[in-house]
Amino acid sequence: MAAYEEKFADSGDIRWLPYLMYFHPTNHASAVVNTDASGFRYSESQGRRFSVRDNDSRQPARLLAGSSTVFGIGASSDGWTLSSRLTEHDERGLPWLNFGGRSFNSAQELILLSLYRHTLPPIEEIVLFSGFNNLGLARLPSHIRQEHGAFFNCNEFFESLGTNRTKGLLQAGKKLFSGGAREEEPPSLEQQIAYAADLTLHHLLTWNAIAKDLDAKLTFVLQPLAGWVRPQGSKEEEALFAELDQLGRFTEVYGDILNKNACSQYAAALREGVEKLGARFINLSPILAETLAPEQWLFVDRIHFTDQGHDFVARQLLNIL
Repeated sequence: MAAYEEKFADSGDIRWLPYLMYFHPTNHASAVVNTDASGFRYSESQGRRFSVRDNDSRQPARLLAGSSTVFGIGASSDGWTLSSRLTEHDERGLPWLNFGGRSFNSAQELILLSLYRHTLPPIEEIVLFSGFNNLGLARLPSHIRQEHGAFFNCNEFFESLGTNRTKGLLQAGKKLFSGGAREEEPPSLEQQIAYAADLTLHHLLTWNAIAKDLDAKLTFVLQPLAGWVRPQGSKEEEALFAELDQLGRFTEVYGDILNKNACSQYAAALREGVEKLGARFINLSPILAETLAPEQWLFVDRIHFTDQGHDFVARQLLNIL
């Protein structure tokens, strides 16, 4: 986790980019994480490694898209990410490309596809393994969220705009996003769920259109959280969660959305919309709950997996796909 903190966390080496806001360092090499010329993480399987920008363009592939869980925070090496474990266990034989962007919301996931679609080989299947970040950001004030949703690091972005004294857009940004510009009660849990589901489905319209154009099957997987899978984790998970809670992380910010009831409501809203599009929907949390042993260590924090957690989740996902 220290290797992720050094280069791939908010305090690390954030690469600020137009349109996407931020993405991973390029050509990063280490024993834990390796990225290609655009910042996509490599997948590894059976002695081969491949990425979005480094693949056999003639060979079809499958695409695993999403945020930091897809990127693989928590994996001890590239070979233990979800995309790598899917490739390792998929009897159909095609590689899975890691199309994850750390801390991305659904708008950024979609923009990433738009910007790098031309680099992709023929794609037979797209799995969008996502959903949490939109919900986690849904409690921010409406003047921050606006039409397309809030994003991580937005406070830093808006503060930087506010220090610029030039005219035009930057002055408007300063006025709109200044810290004390307006007070607003946080939305209720039901309002957060409705907002996040609507935003996610809005962006899925374009994912679905692109998937059809690529002649690829699209599946949306609502990613699991520890509290959505089971009320109490393994002894290792509980020790880690307690330590993180002492640091004031996660439960302090996301507490009311970490229970199974929130997951059920969110999944129901998403399922209806996804199936109307003709795509497939999978709520992975209850599936993991049915198959996970009480002592099994799955999470390194409440959203990211251990090595064996990545392997277990990949196997369960393949059983459904």
